[in-house]
Formats: sequence, structure tokens, C-alpha cells
Amino acid sequence: MWVPYELGRPIGVPNDAEFQKEVIKAAFELLDAESGPVLVDYPVEIPEDATALDEDAMTGMACPIDLPALPDETAPTSEIGKALMTEIASLAPWYDLAVTTRGRTTVGPSGLSIDDAAKYVANFLDDQDTPCPRDDMPVGRVLKLAYEDLKAYYGEAITAQPGYSTSKQVEDWLFNETVFGKALWRLRTLCLENEDEYFHYLGTNSIVPDRQINPPA
Repeated sequence: MWVPYELGRPIGVPNDAEFQKEVIKAAFELLDAESGPVLVDYPVEIPEDATALDEDAMTGMACPIDLPALPDETAPTSEIGKALMTEIASLAPWYDLAVTTRGRTTVGPSGLSIDDAAKYVANFLDDQDTPCPRDDMPVGRVLKLAYEDLKAYYGEAITAQPGYSTSKQVEDWLFNETVFGKALWRLRTLCLENEDEYFHYLGTNSIVPDRQINPPA
């Protein structure tokens, strides 16, 4: 069943049990089909008032901490690395709050501490032959896991703040208002220029979302 809702909210309106129950019931009713496969569109959109509440909660979204100023586009990558470490430290209280509140985190697949993941990404920007912190898997795979851990860290930290966050708003903040976002854009360029097929794949499909590269008009 295809639902027309925000990514990460497959059953619709947050904190609306009745609305969500109807979505789930509709999905289970597909099991009664006499044959398959079955693909249907769920016809109920999120009510406008619920959408308005979501947007109002995000109005003026700003991280109530002092993030370092974004480096100039031509700044040395080592300066990005220094600013990145400062930014991560600034977000640490919010990340810790997120983990405490939710009782879980999606950070960790790289097997590196968040600082070590950041150092590796920053060092890679400066020198693509920088030593890989793990020798049990290919460099490209370690790099991907490292920046995905950082994405998760930033996302969990910012959504621990008061107010409701849609994935697009968090994404816009990460890729356009943070040092880490600046690093990801630069990493994407490096990977696209790399002749290795896997690195080129990362630059094309993994580092920066399509809707950031080609924002809708």
C-alpha cells in the first residue's frame, strides 16, 4: 500500500492514534485479496490542520548553540576539519539528550567513535590516501559508514530540540547550514572525480540526496 506521507511517517499523522489505526487497517485488508501482487494507493491525505501544526512547530528552526562559521568555499580542507570537530562537540549535549530520551541510536555501524569517524572524513578530504582506520573492509566502505554515522549523529541531535522536524527541514539544515554539510558537498565532488567505480557510485548516489542537488522549482 502506497501512502502519501512524509518519509519516516508511514502511518500518517504523528500522535494521532485513530488516524494511524485506519492506515494500518487498510494495509491489513490487502491480505484479503484473492490474488497478488497487490499495489494500491491509500487515498487519505494528512489533514491540512495537522500539516500546519508541523510547519508551525518548525518555524524559525535554529540550533540554540553556537556552531562555528561555515568556511569559505576556498578555505583549506584542514580548516574544515577543525571546524567540523568543534561543531560535533557543540552538538554533543543534544545528541546525548536524544539517546537518553529515545533509548536508542542509529549511530555505530562504522565501528568508530563519532570523533574518529569525523577525523577520517576530514582527513580524506585533505588526502585521499590517508590511512583507513579499519583494515577489515575496503576504504570506500569505511568512508561510507563513517559519513553515514555522522549524518545519523547530526539528525538525532537536531531532532532532540523542541519542536517537530520533518526530514526535509532537517536535511536542508544539515546540507546548507553546517560545516559537516559543507564537507559532504566537497566529499561528493572528490568522489565524482575519482576513477574508482565504487567512489564514483558514492558521489552519484549516496553522499548528497538528489533533492539537494536538484531542488524542486
